Amino acid sequence: MTDTLRTLIFDQSSCRAHLVHLTDAWQQVLSHNTYPAPVQKVLGELVAASTMLSSSLKFEGSLIIQIQGDGPIRLLVAECNSRLGLRATVKLAENTQIAENATFKDLVNATGKGICAIILDPRNRLPGQEPYQGIVPLAGNTVADSLEAYMHSSEQLETRLILNADENAAAGVMLQQMPQHGGIVSSKEFDADGWDRLQALVNTLQTPEHLNTDTDELAKRLFWEEDPDGLAQRQAHFECTCSRDKVERMLVSLGQAELDDALSETPTVEIQCDFCNANYSFTRDECNAMFASGPDCPDTPPPTVH
Repeated sequence: MTDTLRTLIFDQSSCRAHLVHLTDAWQQVLSHNTYPAPVQKVLGELVAASTMLSSSLKFEGSLIIQIQGDGPIRLLVAECNSRLGLRATVKLAENTQIAENATFKDLVNATGKGICAIILDPRNRLPGQEPYQGIVPLAGNTVADSLEAYMHSSEQLETRLILNADENAAAGVMLQQMPQHGGIVSSKEFDADGWDRLQALVNTLQTPEHLNTDTDELAKRLFWEEDPDGLAQRQAHFECTCSRDKVERMLVSLGQAELDDALSETPTVEIQCDFCNANYSFTRDECNAMFASGPDCPDTPPPTVH
């Protein structure tokens, strides 16, 4: 089964594991833009990670991972909502050349100034409520290294991530050590060595096996001796949330003076979605009508980290 997220609970070890394998949804992400192979790889790894992290959302809304780089990649964005609808995009530096063997560090953290942000954006925010945003410097040499460091620093959760991606699939395993208090008390005796043993098991996973094995089979191969409790599988899918109404609200938030300035050079304002390439065109009359109607609350997209 494709595009599946599977969650396992290891009560004795006070750990949980998420496994995701994306094919169709990942192919839809790639269908909207053409990226060099090293860029595909890091974007796919970020998409897999965002899908697993979003599984823990306690509200209706989205989890967005943004990595701002100081190399050929200026910005990586992967978003997954509470329905497991996902989308992603990359902004590359102009006229950049990307080597075939470029690493994550080469692409986004060439001089050590890259940052990682995770944004939690509820769908129905209260008036004045802003999305939660945590930001840390990039650490390590891979997407997994950076997100492990983020989880340790910002969430105080020990996390082990295995992420892989190519042009066909994006896959991930996320193992987390959970607090031993505040939940349901297990009837099983606590296994103090469980965390180390589970890490050792996921560390055996090799890239070809990971990319070519669905979550059901992979869970059996990795954890067949551990007797985990499995939660219901969930299906991920590509979902872009752009719309003409949202773009109108974003344009209103820019102000009429800025739109008038843009329309002085061209008969229409053209906005293209970075995620799905949908194009939205507005004439001067349509722009004037936006301000005449005067929406009270611009619904702007989640902020880009600057």
